[in-house]
Amino acid sequence: MRWLPVIVTSSLQGEEHFIQALAHGADDYLVRPVSAGLLEAKLRHYGGVLALQSRLATLLQRQRDILDNVLDPVITLDGQGQLMELNKAAHALCGVDGQPLARGMACREALGLPIQELLTRSRIAAQRAGGLRFSAAVSLSQWRDDGQSFYTVVLHDLTDREKVDRMKDEFLATVSHELRTPLTSVLGALGLLAGGAAGALPAAAVPLAEAAQRNGQRLSHLIDDILDLTKLEGDRLILHPRPLSLPDLLREALAANQGYAGRSGVRLVAEDLDLSDPPVLQLDGERFLQVMANLLSNAIKHSPAGESVRVIMCRSAGEAGVIVRDHGQGVDPAFRSRIFEKFSQADGTDRRAQGGTGLGLHIARMLVQRMGGRIGVGDAPGGGAAFEVWFPLAGADAKTADRVRTVLHVDSDFETRTRVAQWLSPICRVEGVSTLGQAAELARQRPLALFLANPQDQGAADAFCEQLKRIAGPSPIILFGRSVDAAFCARVGLPWLSPARSDESDLQAAVEHALSGAARTAA
Repeated sequence: MRWLPVIVTSSLQGEEHFIQALAHGADDYLVRPVSAGLLEAKLRHYGGVLALQSRLATLLQRQRDILDNVLDPVITLDGQGQLMELNKAAHALCGVDGQPLARGMACREALGLPIQELLTRSRIAAQRAGGLRFSAAVSLSQWRDDGQSFYTVVLHDLTDREKVDRMKDEFLATVSHELRTPLTSVLGALGLLAGGAAGALPAAAVPLAEAAQRNGQRLSHLIDDILDLTKLEGDRLILHPRPLSLPDLLREALAANQGYAGRSGVRLVAEDLDLSDPPVLQLDGERFLQVMANLLSNAIKHSPAGESVRVIMCRSAGEAGVIVRDHGQGVDPAFRSRIFEKFSQADGTDRRAQGGTGLGLHIARMLVQRMGGRIGVGDAPGGGAAFEVWFPLAGADAKTADRVRTVLHVDSDFETRTRVAQWLSPICRVEGVSTLGQAAELARQRPLALFLANPQDQGAADAFCEQLKRIAGPSPIILFGRSVDAAFCARVGLPWLSPARSDESDLQAAVEHALSGAARTAA
């Protein structure tokens, strides 16, 4: 309904008559006799107001139409979590009691969570009319109007994406099976031929059969790597950690790789495995052996024949580690920052001396991080490369060290979490999560020394920081993201490091400074 201005004219003079006219709904009051010029000016003024009203109504309707044509449900809530506005897609949703969403409904009643908890979620379960439930990605932003806070929530249906992920997994599993079955037969036949089951091979055929067998094994390992990488990046790889003796694991790893070392003319030398008090780690044994296979095969591949690869077990307060040293050419310092990245090769040409896909070290780092450890590379004394893997000790011994050196990185971007973990691996353990909900769960399980967090894509930045402070407790916090600036961080009272103006050394220095301060405070 449009507003129509009402102008009262009267011969009664005095402001009390003007007040009475306005009190009864008039918009203006003119005393008779009315000046033609004044009346014309008043009509021209109200004509402009009506034109402005018409343009605003058209703009509001256009915004309403745009919002209703957004396929994702869009919901606006006030500061107390009450539903204020819903687009057409949101009206098709139901609350926890099966009733359609409507204005005035509480956030908990509509989406199953209070507004403060919704701020920490990146995914929730929603429900359509008829009871059909689906997984939805949550995008939440906070804005202010007239000093009051409001929230806009966008829910994106993940059904199609999850269906595609399942199809991809099924496709990879099918392809893997279809490739592995004939490959197993081929490798078996080649093994029988090489072993003389069909009679002695001609001298010229022996190296051909051995080459075919080696490359078949390489193809089998490549299939395994691709499947593992897909599961790790999709957070679908299930680990089975349990307390395991580190010396026993290393002996098994050495035995499994002894054959490859022998064929390459390289000796595997183990040090300090016979301890009266062997370190016990909470690990998935099979995946740890996979990490060691990658490190040992890499060291063997880059060591000249006649040299040795040394495997050294180390132990410090609250953690134990393994160092694998080779006698190769070492790692180029310019390549060292990328050595654990996917498909990375120090020599990317097709004439490189050593083969490989560049997946082994990337998968090794992801597995180590998933098991709560850290991995890094340096120079070995006398030349060559030295890869180090460290894990917290199982049991009560690890609690003090966990608090001193474990950093929790909260960032919605997987690649950023991976890169930061690599940068910080020489100085601390890093555990990466994508949401504050996951951070809260880890904080309940173990003490954490430092919280490194990026508010981007985490909902309202102010609410994110307040929730982060509650989760972190006495532990220090560093904001590390492009979505905030120095003014915002000063307002919320948190230190900030800009990714645009910081490199690996800057981040290490900031974290080391914060960890040292936390250690002094704890002492």
